[in-house]
Amino acid sequence: MRLVKLTLITVACLWVALLTLLYLFQRKLIYVPFGGEVSPAAVGLADLKVERLTAPDGASIIIWSGEAKPGQPTILYFHGNGGGLQNRAAQFQAMRAQGWGLYAMSYRSYSGSTGSPSEAGNIADAIRAYDALRATGIAAAGIVVYGESLGTGVAVQVAAARPVAAVVLESPYTSLADVAADRFWYFPVRWGLEDPYNSIEHVARVTAPVLILAGALDTIVPAQFARRLYDALPGVKRYIEYPAGWHIDAFRHGGLAEVKAWIAKARG
Repeated sequence: MRLVKLTLITVACLWVALLTLLYLFQRKLIYVPFGGEVSPAAVGLADLKVERLTAPDGASIIIWSGEAKPGQPTILYFHGNGGGLQNRAAQFQAMRAQGWGLYAMSYRSYSGSTGSPSEAGNIADAIRAYDALRATGIAAAGIVVYGESLGTGVAVQVAAARPVAAVVLESPYTSLADVAADRFWYFPVRWGLEDPYNSIEHVARVTAPVLILAGALDTIVPAQFARRLYDALPGVKRYIEYPAGWHIDAFRHGGLAEVKAWIAKARG
């Protein structure tokens, strides 16, 4: 009996210690930048230029930008939690090949941006990026917001706050809290989560047509969350789930053609 009691106390102490570490280092788990600053030309995107937006707190936010061909939209792109802009070179090349403009924002501490990432900071920077894009003379009807994985939470909040032509969400979630609770079911992760990215609440204010792309084999953000987010969308929407799709690999399964068709339909 004494041994059992000692074992339970040890397990409980380990559980509390792990929970404490999870709480203290949660943003290290959410935001995983790597690779540092890389020029677009270094990854085959010589037609893109680097812009820098300065936030009120002094943070410098990197933007990769390229103009659209006449009559084509500009993609306001928000990437996922891992890597940086350079890791999306293939997606960007595919988009540029359609004649689309690109305005891809790097989060704080990613790809040369300074500062520390957080939901509040990322959303404020994203809306600032939207406003900067509009200031170049591009109308709201010429902007398509595209988010992948973590970036879908950013894209949803931008589309809820600003008018856009269309929205594309690849591997989205209802909230980061839901995904974390599903993965770390043995911890009360909803308690103390600093960056919940509660997309399912914000979608009620999204009026633009929304296309959702998900992979049935996704183990990072299981497709069940994309389906639930789709059900919560109030307006024009479409959901595509690829049977052989995993995480943010929709273009490998025909996703680019679906995005192209969705944009064309949304823009009339």
